[in-house]
Amino acid sequence: MNIASPCTGICKLDEATGWCLGCGRTGEEMDGWRIQSEEARQAVWDQIPGRLKELGVTCRRQPWTTDDIRAFVISTLEAGHGTWVIGVVGAVAEFTAAQDEEVEVHVDGDDITAFTKNGALRVKIKDDIRALAFDPPHWEREARIVIAVKRERGRLPVASGVEDLGPDTDALLQEQNTKLYDLGLGRKEGRFCVRLGDGAAREALNGSTGLTFPQALPMIAGQLVAESPTRVVESALGRIEVQGQIPPPDAKSPDGPHTHLLPDHIETGRALPVGMDLPRAYLPGAIFYPPK
Repeated sequence: MNIASPCTGICKLDEATGWCLGCGRTGEEMDGWRIQSEEARQAVWDQIPGRLKELGVTCRRQPWTTDDIRAFVISTLEAGHGTWVIGVVGAVAEFTAAQDEEVEVHVDGDDITAFTKNGALRVKIKDDIRALAFDPPHWEREARIVIAVKRERGRLPVASGVEDLGPDTDALLQEQNTKLYDLGLGRKEGRFCVRLGDGAAREALNGSTGLTFPQALPMIAGQLVAESPTRVVESALGRIEVQGQIPPPDAKSPDGPHTHLLPDHIETGRALPVGMDLPRAYLPGAIFYPPK
């Protein structure tokens, strides 16, 4: 058994309780963690949820090893319940199975790949990722889980304007004669791309190269909705690809995999929803929302 450290990168003690505002341990527990027995570490972990609740801290690290995280991801995908989300607020892809649809899961070393109708997901589970739980709002029963990536793992290339990325060599859903375009959100936490072949949408994107997303949007929005190309949303952890018709504004999202691209929400600059702020040591990789 290898019990992980609860550290989240926030090492500041609460003056009233003496507990760390990041992990809920005392100073003595933090200093002696490496030499404590497994039983002593587990005893501390057992107290952490109650301590963080008393402190009003909603984010806590899960006591999971890399293998535990890998097993969690695989089990949620194979069960076909819940939703995995990659992206930033206002620009996300959601991987979830529609009713009566199956999820096909493949594991190859660190890579976990899943396919369902109109969508695919791939994440890379390595030793530099962590699982953090956020207490659920009152209308949800279970905690949301964020698979976070240590910042030193590296960030995605950041495009400050629409950029032609050429053929998509990492494509999960195979298509012929297509190119990948980054829509230029300029965000280190995630990027929103489209993969498409010849047509009006590709011409519009070629004509918008170098423009920021707000500048390009009036020139490309109509063509993207009309052609509904494959959407590819990436983070440092992996990617989700979504196919199918893009619904018009204010229409209901389809069951199964889908995307959201909402300019007003993107302008908030948030990587995660309100109430789900990560410690600075991490970048968001993917969020798991349990079934309602």
